[in-house]
Amino acid sequence: MRQVVVSYLANGIILSVLIAAAIIFVQKKDNLPVEKGAAVTVLLLTAVSGFAAFLFHAISDYLKDLRSDSKRIYSGQVTDKSTNTNWGWHGNPGADSCSQPKLIECFLVIDKRRVCVEEDEYNSFGIGDRVKLYFTTRSNILLGVAKESHSGNKAQT
Repeated sequence: MRQVVVSYLANGIILSVLIAAAIIFVQKKDNLPVEKGAAVTVLLLTAVSGFAAFLFHAISDYLKDLRSDSKRIYSGQVTDKSTNTNWGWHGNPGADSCSQPKLIECFLVIDKRRVCVEEDEYNSFGIGDRVKLYFTTRSNILLGVAKESHSGNKAQT
Protein backbone atom coordinates (compact mmCIF):
# COMPACT_ATOMS: atom_id res chain seq x y z
CA MET A 1 0.00 0.00 0.00
CA ARG A 2 2.89 2.32 0.82
CA GLN A 3 4.23 1.90 -2.72
CA VAL A 4 0.89 2.96 -4.17
CA VAL A 5 0.81 6.15 -2.09
CA VAL A 6 4.42 6.98 -3.01
CA SER A 7 3.69 6.49 -6.71
CA TYR A 8 0.69 8.83 -6.50
CA LEU A 9 2.81 11.43 -4.72
CA ALA A 10 5.46 11.09 -7.43
CA ASN A 11 2.76 11.66 -10.08
CA GLY A 12 1.64 14.76 -8.18
CA ILE A 13 5.19 16.13 -8.04
CA ILE A 14 5.70 15.53 -11.76
CA LEU A 15 2.37 17.22 -12.51
CA SER A 16 3.40 20.20 -10.34
CA VAL A 17 6.65 20.61 -12.27
CA LEU A 18 4.78 20.45 -15.59
CA ILE A 19 2.23 23.02 -14.39
CA ALA A 20 5.03 25.34 -13.23
CA ALA A 21 6.72 25.01 -16.64
CA ALA A 22 3.44 25.76 -18.43
CA ILE A 23 2.82 28.81 -16.22
CA ILE A 24 6.31 30.13 -16.95
CA PHE A 25 5.67 29.58 -20.65
CA VAL A 26 2.36 31.48 -20.48
CA GLN A 27 3.94 34.34 -18.51
CA LYS A 28 6.75 34.76 -21.06
CA LYS A 29 4.43 34.64 -24.10
CA ASP A 30 3.44 38.10 -25.27
CA ASN A 31 0.98 37.29 -28.07
CA LEU A 32 -1.68 35.18 -26.31
CA PRO A 33 -5.30 35.50 -27.52
CA VAL A 34 -6.47 35.75 -23.87
CA GLU A 35 -5.28 37.60 -20.80
CA LYS A 36 -2.33 35.93 -19.03
CA GLY A 37 -4.15 35.74 -15.69
CA ALA A 38 -7.12 33.97 -17.27
CA ALA A 39 -4.82 31.53 -19.09
CA VAL A 40 -2.98 30.69 -15.86
CA THR A 41 -6.27 30.26 -13.97
CA VAL A 42 -7.72 27.93 -16.61
CA LEU A 43 -4.46 25.98 -16.71
CA LEU A 44 -4.39 25.56 -12.92
CA LEU A 45 -8.07 24.63 -12.65
CA THR A 46 -7.74 22.06 -15.43
CA ALA A 47 -4.62 20.51 -13.91
CA VAL A 48 -5.97 20.38 -10.36
CA SER A 49 -9.35 18.96 -11.37
CA GLY A 50 -7.66 16.43 -13.68
CA PHE A 51 -5.31 15.27 -10.92
CA ALA A 52 -8.18 15.09 -8.43
CA ALA A 53 -10.17 12.95 -10.88
CA PHE A 54 -7.12 10.72 -11.39
CA LEU A 55 -6.65 10.28 -7.63
CA PHE A 56 -10.32 9.54 -7.06
CA HIS A 57 -10.29 6.92 -9.81
CA ALA A 58 -7.00 5.44 -8.58
CA ILE A 59 -8.12 5.03 -4.96
CA SER A 60 -11.76 4.12 -5.60
CA ASP A 61 -11.09 0.38 -5.12
CA TYR A 62 -9.30 1.07 -1.84
CA LEU A 63 -12.19 3.21 -0.61
CA LYS A 64 -14.68 0.47 -1.53
CA ASP A 65 -12.53 -2.02 0.41
CA LEU A 66 -12.64 0.24 3.47
CA ARG A 67 -16.44 0.45 3.32
CA SER A 68 -16.86 -3.27 2.66
CA ASP A 69 -17.64 -5.71 5.44
CA SER A 70 -16.25 -8.69 3.55
CA LYS A 71 -12.89 -10.18 2.70
CA ARG A 72 -11.68 -13.08 0.59
CA ILE A 73 -10.17 -16.05 2.38
CA TYR A 74 -7.75 -18.45 0.74
CA SER A 75 -6.86 -21.59 2.65
CA GLY A 76 -3.88 -23.77 1.88
CA GLN A 77 -0.64 -25.34 2.99
CA VAL A 78 2.74 -23.63 3.16
CA THR A 79 4.79 -25.43 0.52
CA ASP A 80 7.86 -23.17 0.43
CA LYS A 81 9.48 -20.21 2.14
CA SER A 82 12.04 -17.84 0.64
CA THR A 83 13.68 -14.49 1.21
CA ASN A 84 14.97 -11.95 -1.26
CA THR A 85 17.65 -9.51 -0.13
CA ASN A 86 17.95 -6.24 -2.02
CA TRP A 87 20.79 -3.88 -1.35
CA GLY A 88 19.89 -0.26 -1.79
CA TRP A 89 22.42 2.04 -3.34
CA HIS A 90 22.78 5.59 -2.15
CA GLY A 91 25.09 6.86 -4.87
CA ASN A 92 28.45 6.41 -3.18
CA PRO A 93 30.46 3.78 -5.05
CA GLY A 94 33.19 3.83 -2.40
CA ALA A 95 30.83 2.96 0.47
CA ASP A 96 31.19 -0.41 2.11
CA SER A 97 28.38 -2.94 2.35
CA CYS A 98 27.67 -2.02 5.99
CA SER A 99 26.48 1.44 5.01
CA GLN A 100 24.23 0.25 2.19
CA PRO A 101 20.55 -0.17 3.10
CA LYS A 102 19.54 -3.83 3.21
CA LEU A 103 15.94 -4.62 2.29
CA ILE A 104 14.72 -8.15 2.99
CA GLU A 105 11.49 -9.40 1.43
CA CYS A 106 9.97 -12.53 2.95
CA PHE A 107 7.77 -14.82 0.87
CA LEU A 108 5.50 -17.71 1.73
CA VAL A 109 4.26 -20.06 -0.96
CA ILE A 110 0.82 -21.39 -0.10
CA ASP A 111 0.05 -24.19 -2.54
CA LYS A 112 1.08 -22.35 -5.74
CA ARG A 113 0.35 -18.81 -4.54
CA ARG A 114 3.39 -16.71 -3.57
CA VAL A 115 2.75 -13.84 -1.14
CA CYS A 116 5.04 -11.28 0.44
CA VAL A 117 4.65 -11.16 4.24
CA GLU A 118 6.24 -9.37 7.17
CA GLU A 119 9.28 -10.98 8.78
CA ASP A 120 7.45 -11.95 11.99
CA GLU A 121 4.73 -13.73 9.96
CA TYR A 122 7.43 -15.43 7.90
CA ASN A 123 9.13 -16.72 11.04
CA SER A 124 5.91 -17.92 12.68
CA PHE A 125 4.97 -20.39 9.91
CA GLY A 126 6.79 -23.49 8.78
CA ILE A 127 6.63 -25.60 5.67
CA GLY A 128 3.63 -27.92 5.96
CA ASP A 129 1.55 -25.58 8.16
CA ARG A 130 -2.08 -25.03 7.12
CA VAL A 131 -2.80 -21.30 6.88
CA LYS A 132 -5.50 -18.90 5.78
CA LEU A 133 -4.75 -15.80 3.73
CA TYR A 134 -7.10 -12.83 4.09
CA PHE A 135 -7.41 -10.48 1.09
CA THR A 136 -9.45 -7.37 0.36
CA THR A 137 -12.27 -8.02 -2.08
CA ARG A 138 -11.58 -5.29 -4.67
CA SER A 139 -7.89 -4.35 -4.57
CA ASN A 140 -6.58 -7.82 -3.63
CA ILE A 141 -4.30 -6.57 -0.85
CA LEU A 142 -3.11 -9.16 1.65
CA LEU A 143 -4.61 -8.26 5.03
CA GLY A 144 -3.02 -11.04 7.04
CA VAL A 145 -2.05 -14.65 7.46
CA ALA A 146 -3.37 -16.91 10.21
CA LYS A 147 -2.59 -20.50 11.11
CA GLU A 148 -5.57 -22.82 10.80
CA SER A 149 -6.54 -24.57 13.97
CA HIS A 150 -6.69 -28.36 13.98
CA SER A 151 -10.36 -28.42 14.96
CA GLY A 152 -12.46 -27.16 12.07
CA ASN A 153 -12.40 -23.94 10.14
CA LYS A 154 -11.47 -21.53 12.91
CA ALA A 155 -8.25 -19.59 12.42
CA GLN A 156 -5.84 -18.53 15.13
CA THR A 157 -4.53 -14.98 15.13
